[in-house]
Amino acid sequence: MMVLRDCNRGMVHWPEEDRNLPVDVELQGEEIFLYFKGYKFQDSRFVSEIDFYDKQQGMIVTLSEVVMKRNPAFPDSPYPWMGVCDVKEVLRVVQRQNDVRVSVAMELPFVKEGEGDEEVHFFGIIRNLSAGGIFMETREALKEDDIVHFRYRFDKMDRELKLVVVWVKTNDRGTYGYGLRFLRMSSGEESEVRNHVFRLIFEHARKRKKDE
Repeated sequence: MMVLRDCNRGMVHWPEEDRNLPVDVELQGEEIFLYFKGYKFQDSRFVSEIDFYDKQQGMIVTLSEVVMKRNPAFPDSPYPWMGVCDVKEVLRVVQRQNDVRVSVAMELPFVKEGEGDEEVHFFGIIRNLSAGGIFMETREALKEDDIVHFRYRFDKMDRELKLVVVWVKTNDRGTYGYGLRFLRMSSGEESEVRNHVFRLIFEHARKRKKDE
């Protein structure tokens, strides 16, 4: 039985460090190939959690074994390294398209992760919030697969949440708009964000009713 149906993106949670590596995904029959950007890899075999972003099924969180090897198509292919992926177990499937969203205007400090200790600090305005992710506007130039994080008190305690940039759009005001997906949220964190969304929707509805 094929686990993936229509998938070309994924996120590998590197087992040796607290690293999240975006990968391109290629399906060939029942085989799954992962393509890695960068050169800092070596021939190896490892088991890791991998999130697959399937356009038909949602986010499929798996426990997978990967055999890393040099990509024989490089340099014609932009990916020096590739991995042959064997899904051992589907841990859960998360449907994001049904998540309820709420319009907000939350200006917060963000940090973009970089190589090593390199970090970029910037301010962004969250315009749209759901338990699955955010839409943000900022003057900071980001690109797909960049990882950022921010802190916010959604309920009783401060949370530091990570997100990955999924899509980018520009406008004529000199700012950028980004769709970002939350990354590696615990069930408690996801529940807090979802409750916060519902609370804001209720408050907005109550305010509209009061203004009528």
